[in-house]
Amino acid sequence: MLMIVLLSLLIAYAVHSFAQAQQRGRFEREAGAFTQALQARVLVYERLLEATRSSWQTVGPSATEAQFAQYVGGLDLAQRYPGVQAVGFGQRVARGQAAALLAELRRSVSPDLTLRDAGDVQEERVIIARIAPPTAVNLAALGFDLNSEPLRRAAMREALVTGRAQATAPLRLVQRGPDDAPLTGFLVMLPVQEAAGRGGFMYMAVDAPSFLRGLEPEGGAPGNLNVRVRLAGQPLGGGSALEAGPFTTRSSFSLIGQTWTLEFSAVGTFGRDQAAFVPYLIALLGLLLAGFAFRIVKAQVDARGRAERLNVSLAHARSLQEAARAEFEAIFQSMQDAAVFTDAEGRVRLVNRALRDWLGRDDLEGRPLGVIHADRRLDGRSRFEPLSTSYVRADGTVFSGEAQRSEVLAPDGTLLGLLEVVRDIRERVQAEQAVQAEERRSRAVLDALPSVVQLSGRSGRVRYRNLAHQERLGGVDLAEHLNPEERAAFAQWREQVLASGRDASSEWELSTPQGARWFQVRVNPVRDPGGPDDQVSAWVTTATDIHDRLLAERRAQRNEERYRAVLEGMPQIVWLTDPRGAHVYFNRRWAEFVGEARAAQPLSSLIHPEDRADYLRGWQAALASGRPFEAEHRLLRADGQYRAFVTRGLPVLDGDGLVMEWVGTSTDVDDQVYAEQTARLLADVSEQLSARSDDPSHLRHDRYRAALARLDGRFVDSGALWTVNPTQLVAASSPSATWYSAAFQVVAGGAIERVMDSEDPVFIAADPALHRVSATGALFYPLTGRDGTLSGVLGLLYRQALTARDQDLAQELAGRFASALTNDRLQERVLAAQADLQALNQSLEERVQQRTLELESANRELEAFSYSVSHDLRTPLRHIVGFGDLLARETGDSLTPKGQRYLTVIKDSASRMSQLIDDLLSFSRMARQEMRQVPVDLRRVIESSWQGLEPDRAGRVVTLTLPDALPTVQGDESLLGLVFTNLLSNAIKYSRGREEARVTISAQAGEHEVTVNVSDNGLGFDPRYVDKLFGVFQRLHRAEEFEGIGIGLANVRRIVTRHGGRVSAEGRPGEGATFSVTLPLRGPA
Repeated sequence: MLMIVLLSLLIAYAVHSFAQAQQRGRFEREAGAFTQALQARVLVYERLLEATRSSWQTVGPSATEAQFAQYVGGLDLAQRYPGVQAVGFGQRVARGQAAALLAELRRSVSPDLTLRDAGDVQEERVIIARIAPPTAVNLAALGFDLNSEPLRRAAMREALVTGRAQATAPLRLVQRGPDDAPLTGFLVMLPVQEAAGRGGFMYMAVDAPSFLRGLEPEGGAPGNLNVRVRLAGQPLGGGSALEAGPFTTRSSFSLIGQTWTLEFSAVGTFGRDQAAFVPYLIALLGLLLAGFAFRIVKAQVDARGRAERLNVSLAHARSLQEAARAEFEAIFQSMQDAAVFTDAEGRVRLVNRALRDWLGRDDLEGRPLGVIHADRRLDGRSRFEPLSTSYVRADGTVFSGEAQRSEVLAPDGTLLGLLEVVRDIRERVQAEQAVQAEERRSRAVLDALPSVVQLSGRSGRVRYRNLAHQERLGGVDLAEHLNPEERAAFAQWREQVLASGRDASSEWELSTPQGARWFQVRVNPVRDPGGPDDQVSAWVTTATDIHDRLLAERRAQRNEERYRAVLEGMPQIVWLTDPRGAHVYFNRRWAEFVGEARAAQPLSSLIHPEDRADYLRGWQAALASGRPFEAEHRLLRADGQYRAFVTRGLPVLDGDGLVMEWVGTSTDVDDQVYAEQTARLLADVSEQLSARSDDPSHLRHDRYRAALARLDGRFVDSGALWTVNPTQLVAASSPSATWYSAAFQVVAGGAIERVMDSEDPVFIAADPALHRVSATGALFYPLTGRDGTLSGVLGLLYRQALTARDQDLAQELAGRFASALTNDRLQERVLAAQADLQALNQSLEERVQQRTLELESANRELEAFSYSVSHDLRTPLRHIVGFGDLLARETGDSLTPKGQRYLTVIKDSASRMSQLIDDLLSFSRMARQEMRQVPVDLRRVIESSWQGLEPDRAGRVVTLTLPDALPTVQGDESLLGLVFTNLLSNAIKYSRGREEARVTISAQAGEHEVTVNVSDNGLGFDPRYVDKLFGVFQRLHRAEEFEGIGIGLANVRRIVTRHGGRVSAEGRPGEGATFSVTLPLRGPA
């Protein structure tokens, strides 16, 4: 009985351990299923991005935003790709070219589009140029610089290195959730390389919560499975920390360039079913069995006898069973298909070698059959017909197999177990998936093509039409969109193509919703490689819209005709060359200039030999570098003369920057060159002739000789200059010139006499003396002064035929030499006059010195007289004032009012006279007072003067505005104080009628002097009388209005003048006055 109890407890413990192991297995299966679902979803998204890149590389750069949105809309992101909020393309562009991309996006997407960034702008910007689906939130992302945000920039940099898809770390997306908060997720970047240079990144924005939602497998174990996903070490989609529990696991793997970490946990009730209570039932049954042990033992004793009798027959049956079992085991293990046998409860009893090898597991015996299935829907089924399902290997990978499950029944119909046979169909599944994927890709590519595409069978029946066909032509055949009169011709053409079995193309006009447009229709056969003789299995018909191209070609043809007409009508020589520099075209001006006989020769062969080497060297350098070409040279004309030309050439580049051809012009600039050279010649001659010296004899002849030496052989061979009265050769272009030969002097003498008689130019064309010096002609030009007097003759020798331009040049030269001769004669007169003037100046200086001494003596006597007179007038004035006061005290009130008024007038007049005498003495002393030059702070001087005028401001509102700092000057501080005291006193006095008087001090400092302005808002003055202000006893107001006698401003001017400065005044009646004092900073010179 005790043994029964112990055995019951032992069994209960074993069952409990098995239940926990079962829970652990379910936990691990759920975690593995979640991991596999996440990996599969990430891979699907990566394939989606790669397919989008392939489509973009095919037609993406030319696709509009609407076409891109249509393509993405066909992917059905919301249903097939949970969490994908947007698919877009970021254009790589240099920082300096972002404005051009912005202008393009404004034209093609939205005129309000702007460029935005989330941080520092890099040298290379990645601007979002396409995005779909076209929701308001997604479209707001257009123009955003992906490269300005660190996480996105790091992902794009890694994607460029690997060339594969790269995910970012978790970040905030532009998209928002229902609560208007930014969604948390990640971006997947895939680099796009394009031949046209418009590379970038195809990317998708994934919302983390939506991405993770729905990854839990169906039919999972009961209980809560807590999952936390980390991307690049950061939680993805938020989530709280995992609760501690008896079941935990963690897995990490790398996908799309980032490390994914999955953490799982579950509570103790996870996966618990009815079998969890079995241990307790076993323990209870053990106790019950203990009570019945006795009866059981007794029954065993009774049965032992019967058992011994049966042992014999049982041993025989066992041997037969072992033989059958061995045969079954051999057959079971030798099956090529995988097989598994379970008991009635579905636990694995036997696994053959094929299944064990496929799964890589040896621990299946005793475990539920469902552990090998990825599809949990098969767990509860006891039988099913052959179907394709997925199996899980020991390493977590999944493979496909075709399974069939059946029940194994006893003869009496009792269920003994289940037999499942699995056939390996991995290659078939992979082939089917590859075919389906290729078909989807092919349809996606065909739908993304802008051309109309239709696929028809061998007989011509249409089996497929792409998206462009349905949008532009609908679901009917191409022939339905032809003009009725062209359909028969189109049908005949297509029948001929089908009969020939070769590809063909033709241009047809089709009616579309946009009107009639021209298309290039091309029919290509699709041959079956495995068929006999490459038999045609299908036909592909494409229709490409060439309407705009045809119109452009017609416009180009018309432009070409106009271009040719313009070139033929240009006055310059126009030429074209191939990239190697060989001339392929000249306009008619070329043949007109060089002549028909030379028109076939290359341009370089007709260039002057002296210029040809430089021309060819520059032309070869331009051909090698592809840079513009310019050269100045002489070109042979049809009549054998050379003329100056400027030839310019420009390269015409194709889209790849390679030179397609050179276009150039050759412009006749001979007249301009001649004018420039003659201008330089005349300038040089004038410069030599205008040079002056003190010696009027032989140095003057040197100037003439130097001027004649400037004559260029291209214009004049040599020259000579004669003076007349008497006739004398002054200078020649060189000492060894022909002019000094005896024979030529005879010719020249006769010509000069003719010039002197007629005063007209004389030209000698035929003379033996000319032939001996290889000259074709000699020209003698009269040199006439400004007064019309003949002053000389200019002789010129020529080696070429004399032209009108040469005659004009000779006239200009004659004018300059005539002016030089005239100026030399005038200079001689000027030198004589200067000698006389110097003698006169010497006499005048002596007289001025004598007069100055006399004036200084008279000035001293005048000052002494002024002082003496002023001093002598003081005595009678004191008597008048003193006796007037005595008379007033003596008489008291006995005088009549008229007498008192008379007495007051006498006293006031005497007082004014006394003040006048004091001022005269001060004015007189001012000129004699010695100045002490010391540094004077003007601000301190003005403040001291203002404080001394406090009594004048008593009872009035007077405001002084003074700068914080004024310059320091060299001068007499006491005298300068008197200057500003007078100016401030006048400002206070003449603003007496204002309720609030304002006096403003301002200064303008220069490099060597400073100007101080004293402004007031008083009565002002008439600017017409400004010259009277600074004169002695000059006043603009009556004494009854304002006291004073007119000495103050005179003293101001005298003091300022002695300091080397100046004083001025500005004002208008009723608007105030401004007095300006300008003083040198370093004292008087």
